[in-house]
Amino acid sequence: MEVILAIDGGATHTGCLAIDRSAQMLAEAEGGPYNHLHESQRLIRARLAGLIEQTLQLAKRRQEDVGCLSAGLAGVDFDDYGAEPMLALFRELGFECCLIHGDIVIAHAAALDAGPGIVVLAGTGSCILGIDRSGRRAKGGGWGGIYGNEASAQWISKRALRAAARAYDGRGPSTMLLGALIHSLGLSDFRDSISLIYGPQPRDIASSCEVVYRWVVSGDLVARSLFDDAAAELVEGVIAAACRLGLDNSPIAVSYQGGVAEHCPLLITEMRERLSKALPQTRVQAPLWKPVMGAHLLACNAVGWKAAMQ
Repeated sequence: MEVILAIDGGATHTGCLAIDRSAQMLAEAEGGPYNHLHESQRLIRARLAGLIEQTLQLAKRRQEDVGCLSAGLAGVDFDDYGAEPMLALFRELGFECCLIHGDIVIAHAAALDAGPGIVVLAGTGSCILGIDRSGRRAKGGGWGGIYGNEASAQWISKRALRAAARAYDGRGPSTMLLGALIHSLGLSDFRDSISLIYGPQPRDIASSCEVVYRWVVSGDLVARSLFDDAAAELVEGVIAAACRLGLDNSPIAVSYQGGVAEHCPLLITEMRERLSKALPQTRVQAPLWKPVMGAHLLACNAVGWKAAMQ
């Protein structure tokens, strides 16, 4: 009856899976955004407890059936810095066997089957993690929305708003992004964006990335330049990780995770082309599984289960 509970706690949503020893997925549930750095411990505890309870009910299992709880969480770093408060929280909830990792760690494990290589995480935020065959790690990015998150949905959306503002003022090139953002944000005039973005209840602008990408596909040069810049940022991070691990002259697998990487294929195409010139021995490949499966895989390795993932 034993199961592993695998959790992926991200800035947009939190997912939880219950998987048994035969690698059969018994249940899957989804909850709201997670980040213990941005929300109260009480709220995080209630949200996670509810999600776990829902998953176990769907799986027709009890808490005593959980052999290991494995979570990859935003706000925890690649070396488990910041994990201790969440480890204590899960133990308060009654789970003694717990593994707490950063969200980039489970994304890496899922993308490359816990093998060596470099993984780019580009979603609401962004981060890059390289791991060599000996287990050494090199991380880049993950500095948040104010001075980081390059090539994330938030970063692209901010730059799109900047480009639209410059077009509105006549300080920059004309772009269809101006009208598109006015429409998608529900504005009557672009000047209304000031109260929307800086008002008492600021609008989350990350979803504007979808609008920008539609105009990339439609051929808007300004929109395309934003994604070219995003690809350049990701390649810069991959190169830095490869150099720090001494892999810049070696064959190396590169993969990707996150909503921007998944839903904006031209970004990956541009990244692949730039990497082929900068690091000719890299091999860019699609991720094997979604990040939450990385939490499961790491748990299997830790408790000695056979990870027969499908």
